[in-house]
Amino acid sequence: MDRKEFLKKSILSLGLSPFLFSANSSGSLLADEEEESIVLPSKVKSVIFIEMMGGMSHVDTLDPKPNSAFGKVSSSISGLSVLEPFSLTAKQLHTIGIIRSTWSEEGDHGFAQMLLSTGYRMTEAMGFPDIPHFGAVIAYAKKSKVKPSYFPSYVSIGGRGGKNGNAGFLGIDYSGYHIGNVDEPIQHLNPSYGKFADDRILRRKDLVSFMNEEFAKTYPTRESKHWKNMLVAAEEFRNSKNIDSFRISLEDEKTKARYGTTWQGKAMLLAKRLAAQEVPFIHISFGGWDTHTGNKAQITKIMKETDMGIAALLEDLNHTGLIKQTLFVLTSEFGRTPDVGSRDGRDHHPKVWSTLLGGGPFDKGYVLGETDETGSKPIKPNEALHVRDLVATIYKAAGVDPDATLTNSFGRPFLLTTKKAKVYEGLF
Repeated sequence: MDRKEFLKKSILSLGLSPFLFSANSSGSLLADEEEESIVLPSKVKSVIFIEMMGGMSHVDTLDPKPNSAFGKVSSSISGLSVLEPFSLTAKQLHTIGIIRSTWSEEGDHGFAQMLLSTGYRMTEAMGFPDIPHFGAVIAYAKKSKVKPSYFPSYVSIGGRGGKNGNAGFLGIDYSGYHIGNVDEPIQHLNPSYGKFADDRILRRKDLVSFMNEEFAKTYPTRESKHWKNMLVAAEEFRNSKNIDSFRISLEDEKTKARYGTTWQGKAMLLAKRLAAQEVPFIHISFGGWDTHTGNKAQITKIMKETDMGIAALLEDLNHTGLIKQTLFVLTSEFGRTPDVGSRDGRDHHPKVWSTLLGGGPFDKGYVLGETDETGSKPIKPNEALHVRDLVATIYKAAGVDPDATLTNSFGRPFLLTTKKAKVYEGLF
């Protein structure tokens, strides 16, 4: 018997009531009742999370300083300037807001990405090897009480590093549906050499089901059940009436031109379509920001391919009204050092960087935080936003209680955010 059953029978053998040890009274894992809901009231249906992987230089993108590599451009927020790489996005900043005081203690890529993905520092997460990405938690909160046919609740576009797309103890239902090719985001819906009649596809499905069931009789493992569920999900996804939301080819030529022909632009267009379909979490990862050398040239290349798409996405979210039910987040795992050496490079700098955040219940056109004259650190401690606070704030805005608890696959209670995390209420 498992531990839970052993403890129940031990308690009963002593003549005690197991309800004395219910989850409501002592946090024991003996209770069979459903876990308390982690859901808060919210009009938000989707989160678009854009991750600039590698460490985006804030002083070359969103926080102009004398030592910036680019010139300033005015934004649509009165009195606010950003830098040339974000010149098109600058015209749409009034629809969201900017945080110039994001910070953490983590200057290592893996440690910093862990913190950004979960709200937990690596040392704090050591007891939870199955910790989920916060996007999977949002997907779970939006979909766990609804049992329609399968459609992805977490879509991951681009890079797959770190916790990206990882649902941990929440299981495969909330894992990221990964898209590498934005031109063909859904593939293998039909056999590889042409379309076949439904009866032939049905025979193939029956054959796979038979093989899986025979295997499961000999090896009745949890993985066998997963494969069975995945087969059902694949069929439901293939037949979904909403599957066209993945096909950016259905957009008119004028719209596609506004987003651009780069994969980054197409990823933004796909994100808009998925947000319109109310997919709970849409994760886009852009790599190449680890600019220890060739900083200016690399940022020029990345943003030449990306700025147009971000601007078009923000414009459409605002124009269609989707911004009211969609959170927009653009951030990185840390910033870059203000000083540029002889190699034209900037090193890791977790003491401060910039984040774009808006939509849903957030104010429009706000500016939170300010850095010193070189962009080395925040100068208003009360407006400095630690990454754990950023995650907690996103949770609340998305309709997830950041103080709630789930039970992981080891039967341990797991707080969605650490006790140190604080929601920044001033943004609402």
